[in-house]
Amino acid sequence: MAKKTKIGKKASEKTKEEFADEISSLTILTSKEVQKLFPKETDREELEEFFKIINEDIDDKLKKIKLVKNIEKVGGAILKIGKKLIATV
Repeated sequence: MAKKTKIGKKASEKTKEEFADEISSLTILTSKEVQKLFPKETDREELEEFFKIINEDIDDKLKKIKLVKNIEKVGGAILKIGKKLIATV
């Protein structure tokens, strides 16, 4: 894998910060918590997929079915959010 240039690294960090700020505005998590919980692009993709499912305008029963069918795509995000919730209780 090719190494990122300094500009590439800065752009990547800026993107991570913007993602964290956006998720923070939609959840109880702070921007720093989001960055810590979802540091990799694959982590953020899982979280986005999870949010897509839970925000769909469908019955909760159908959401549960979709979550089960897509557990490989969203499982990591669910675990991280769950662990964070337990740690704050």
